[in-house]
Amino acid sequence: MDQPAKQPDTAQFVRLLTQHERRVYAYILALVGDWNDADEIQQETSVRLWEQFDHYEPGTDFGAWACTIAHYQILTHRKQRQRAAGRFSDRLLETLAAEAEPVLAEADARHRALAGCIDQLSASARHTVQLAYQGGRSASDVAAALGQKVDAVYKALQRARRVLHDCIERTLTGERES
Repeated sequence: MDQPAKQPDTAQFVRLLTQHERRVYAYILALVGDWNDADEIQQETSVRLWEQFDHYEPGTDFGAWACTIAHYQILTHRKQRQRAAGRFSDRLLETLAAEAEPVLAEADARHRALAGCIDQLSASARHTVQLAYQGGRSASDVAAALGQKVDAVYKALQRARRVLHDCIERTLTGERES
């Protein structure tokens, strides 16, 4: 008797894809160097990830698996556009891919550390940082929203950035020593 095909878990796929989307995009962009090509390859990679999700082993590194799929999508994309001048050789692309992985892993570690460090800021500092960076507001917009002077916002952001930087470095140093 034939076994039914494994049905992909849509919610799990969306969670994993969302969690690793920036890493995969950074990987693609590092290898192709063109925003438009990277956007196109990211889209094709997402489709391919869904098509291949039943081959993904739960509990393994989804980001690494997704970057592998992205790598093959980059190669496919390159073959389709091989007539264009100025493209990298396959050998150079392989070298760049090998060198990009540790850089992306470091960026992931910094991003995770930042998330934990933001939680350690005081409520007012966290609110100021969120207003400035999540909303993409100018310092004068943040100052108006907080009822403060622009100079006070600049100083608060400078202090918060220093605290975050120190916290991230401590966190990463602790991870390396573990």
